[in-house]
Amino acid sequence: MEMNATTVIKRPVDEVFAYVIDFSNDVHWRAGAPESGLRSDEPLSIGTIGYTRVGDVEGEWRVVSYVQNESVEWELTNGPFLGKGGYRLEPVDGGTQFTLLSDVEPAGAYKLLGPLFGWVGRRRNQADVEKLRNILESTPE
Repeated sequence: MEMNATTVIKRPVDEVFAYVIDFSNDVHWRAGAPESGLRSDEPLSIGTIGYTRVGDVEGEWRVVSYVQNESVEWELTNGPFLGKGGYRLEPVDGGTQFTLLSDVEPAGAYKLLGPLFGWVGRRRNQADVEKLRNILESTPE
């Protein structure tokens, strides 16, 4: 179930990229994510394992694609959802087009959420990218 969300942030690509790949920042812009990070201290690269806690549930993911200042994509390896996600950034006049990629399906008991999951997920992801935009645009250059 694809639940991508896009916004334009009036900041340079390198600044936006640096902020979003520091997954500890997720707590500031991702609703319901009180904790997120990497399992190792190495720089982010293909094969890096990370995690995100949403409420009481933790999901784990592995980076499958990484292009500095352009994109990072991961696959979910453990948790209540199966699929993939990531971020894509593209320079545009006056800033950066940022897209949160999310193509996931609920697993286990979460399957009961069905179509409601997609509707809520799309709305939440769009609200998240708008919050990210507000945070980054309000930060002094």
